[in-house]
Amino acid sequence: MNSEKTKMRYCFDTCALANSWRRHYRIKSFPGVWDHIGNLMDAHDIVVPEEVEKELGVGKDDLVAWFKRYRACVIPINQDQLKIVSVIVNKYPLVSRYKAPRPFHADPFLVALAKLDGRIVVTDEVKSGNSNHPAVPDLCKEYDVKCCNMAQFFELEGLIFRI
Repeated sequence: MNSEKTKMRYCFDTCALANSWRRHYRIKSFPGVWDHIGNLMDAHDIVVPEEVEKELGVGKDDLVAWFKRYRACVIPINQDQLKIVSVIVNKYPLVSRYKAPRPFHADPFLVALAKLDGRIVVTDEVKSGNSNHPAVPDLCKEYDVKCCNMAQFFELEGLIFRI
């Protein structure tokens, strides 16, 4: 699939996995997508920060069970990540409103992990342009991290779907 190109490495956002699984690339119609993503997770070419695992864990569908098989792709929080997260959160407090209805906010951890490990963030979010509460693509741009959506991920991986 991507064997002729430079091996790409990714850091997936919760929304990329959840929206793809539940809305866009449902496993019944796109099992090959999920086999490919799982294989990349097994090879650590796709990783997620702990906070993404926590966000996924509150779901009540079969994505949670599927993801548990690939738990080895979860990268624990470390001091280097926390340094970057601290910078992001101090500049943009709204990106981690831990007292909001959901207790987990993966965005700063996602950007920190991708920056430290030279990975491409894969997200379903689009640039917000909101200087108080930037979306993941805005943070990626500011912190010099490459970012793409699922369709761009498929292209980077050389995935082609035919009927």
